[in-house]
Amino acid sequence: MIEKHLGKLSKGCQLCFTGEKLVLFVTGICPKRCIYCPLSKEKKNKDVIYANEVNVKSIKDLLEEVEKSNSKGAGITGGDPLSKLSRTISYIRALKNKFGKKFHIHLYTSLDLVSPKSVKQLKDSGLDELRIHLDIENKKEWKKLSLLKNKFPEVGIEIPVLPGKEKEVIQAIDFCKKYVNFFNLNELEYATLYEEEYKKHKWKVNEKYEVTNSEKTALNILNHFKNKKVRIHYCSAEFKDKIQFCERIKVRAKKVAETFDKITEEGTLLRGAIYLKETKPTFESELKKLDRNRLRKELDLFFNQLRREFPKTRLRKDYQKLRILTDLDSIKKLSKKVPNCAIVEEYPTEDHLEVYMEFLS
Repeated sequence: MIEKHLGKLSKGCQLCFTGEKLVLFVTGICPKRCIYCPLSKEKKNKDVIYANEVNVKSIKDLLEEVEKSNSKGAGITGGDPLSKLSRTISYIRALKNKFGKKFHIHLYTSLDLVSPKSVKQLKDSGLDELRIHLDIENKKEWKKLSLLKNKFPEVGIEIPVLPGKEKEVIQAIDFCKKYVNFFNLNELEYATLYEEEYKKHKWKVNEKYEVTNSEKTALNILNHFKNKKVRIHYCSAEFKDKIQFCERIKVRAKKVAETFDKITEEGTLLRGAIYLKETKPTFESELKKLDRNRLRKELDLFFNQLRREFPKTRLRKDYQKLRILTDLDSIKKLSKKVPNCAIVEEYPTEDHLEVYMEFLS
């Protein structure tokens, strides 16, 4: 049987597995032009910042999202975080100052912007784990790895596995193992902005948007190193979607759920919602076109009316989606007397994206 993991997982991976890592996207700017870059057009080459799904405008926003997500660490990504090095360093320091030295931080970068100066700044900031996106075709760049040896508690190589590149990846691992502690091999997924490149390389994509034979190549590489004392982890697309993301959602749900919410096994929130006539969902984009100030006042009046009529019912105003929230039992009773009542299932994220909605009245 071919193993999917050889040796000990890095601390960063361990926390991702339990959903306790915040994803900090510090910029979409990057010096590389990888043909499999998974970024959307809203992020690629755009200088935007996100903590999980939240648009970050300040360090305060970042710290608040860490607390809401109940995270024990952060993974800093991009773009390339080193393209905005001062910002990245300030975020690392702020996280360490607020949550302590045990708050584990790992960072992804390529070797393009690695230099003695950038390495020193990252080391001095308290970074726990550095992960290098290695260009397996550019061997001249590999010599920069010597700058990283013994500078951080852990250094790893993390790359997507291109089908048929088994030999090249094995050569890279053999070269890099004297400089780094571990290797992560990620299943290659479909990149929406590079459809023509995928066709050019004849990479076939299945119904789950996974590239056919990427996993086979990765497992062959693992099998090659089975008895060679090298720490290698294969991370499938399914793991990232069904385990890593779901576990993070579950952790956040426990932190942000209202007392009347029901948390599902998947980490989504089941709740009752009462909408104003104008805010009853059709398309999310339509909410942005409404006079929110006027509707907030209407929501206040409606909320006060409901409290008078149903004083024992738990109710909370939600200004973000211009609605009133309650528990499942109450919404069923209210629906017999109040219009626009619904059972809603949604993610416990900042945008509260709905995955299910059933109107009762």
